[in-house]
Amino acid sequence: MARFRVVDPHGEIVATKNFDNAEAAHAWFTASIHSSELGWRMEVDDDGQWAFFDDTEGFTALASRPPASPVSHGGRKASG
Repeated sequence: MARFRVVDPHGEIVATKNFDNAEAAHAWFTASIHSSELGWRMEVDDDGQWAFFDDTEGFTALASRPPASPVSHGGRKASG
């Protein structure tokens, strides 16, 4: 079970709640927003660190990200 919290545009924590899945947490977040003001966010407790919750690629905490792929710098490998 993961712990989520709603943060208002001014950085104040509005509510905190545990959920078994991200879909239920997102529905709770949507119902918890008290105005149409931009800047509301949902955060998830990721092993003691609060991290932004992102609906495009999942949690944005470093521990929740897949390993980064090697970066290509346009160089060529030497043959032979």
